Amino acid sequence: MTPADFFSLLSAASLFAIALAFVPALLQLRRTLRQTELMAENLNRQLEPMCTSISEAAREVQITALTLGAKVDETESAINAVRKSAEILLATSGALKEAVRPVVTGIGGISAGVLAFSHFLNKSWKKTGKGD
Repeated sequence: MTPADFFSLLSAASLFAIALAFVPALLQLRRTLRQTELMAENLNRQLEPMCTSISEAAREVQITALTLGAKVDETESAINAVRKSAEILLATSGALKEAVRPVVTGIGGISAGVLAFSHFLNKSWKKTGKGD
């Protein structure tokens, strides 16, 4: 056996040993790639419905936000109307109070006068009734 044959045999044995070590690694890589492909397909199938669902939810949130904004504007308008009505009512009650005050004072004066007159008549009746 010549040194060239020995090195050729040694090279062949080394290549065979490398192939034996490399084949399981390649088989594992193939399985990993297959599982990765299956996972990508699953994600692809689930991603589209999830994106659709998220889009619908976003649309609903947007509609709710617009509706809520409109309701806030309506509420603000109603509050302003109530505030204006309260101011008008306050002004009206003040004017009514000022207008009624002299009448109430006059009625109170007349009532006091009638009461005093009736008291005077009552006393004079009692005096004339005792003397008879």
